Amino acid sequence: MARYTIDPEASQVWVAGTSSVHPIHATATGLEGWIDVEAGDGAVAAGTGLAGEVRIAVAALRSGNGLVDRETRRRIDARRHPEITGVVTGSDRVAGDRLSLRGDLTFRGETRQVEGEVGVVVDDGGERIVLEGSQSFDVRDWGLEPPRFAMLKVHPGIDVRVHVEARRA
Repeated sequence: MARYTIDPEASQVWVAGTSSVHPIHATATGLEGWIDVEAGDGAVAAGTGLAGEVRIAVAALRSGNGLVDRETRRRIDARRHPEITGVVTGSDRVAGDRLSLRGDLTFRGETRQVEGEVGVVVDDGGERIVLEGSQSFDVRDWGLEPPRFAMLKVHPGIDVRVHVEARRA
């Protein structure tokens, strides 16, 4: 297996939620971490798995609305829990360009097991790997009650999409 280091400037996360009034969106760059995988010929090698860890600072998530960002950080308790962390605990190759991943997602100091699929692109002769995927979550699973502001009610379901680019270490 080769170790790949995540490029914080090229990697990004998008979070989409809804409320009783309007959609809510946040984005962040600055993902950090690593990926261990055997890759070549434009794909993950058959019979190999993937291990890795990705981290994002809660403060990096921005919606474009300062009030929403401050309230989100307060509810997350970003001072005590400044990062969201994902650790891959298992993987299966679904196709040459798709992996099924299992892992632990830590948010607000609570860790939950999650599953999902990611698309995989290997290029630059195996020197660069790109993972893309999306998953829906209910924030109440991590003990976060969505806020209510007067007539605005934020719904607990969110969709998270990631684009992770990493280079061979």
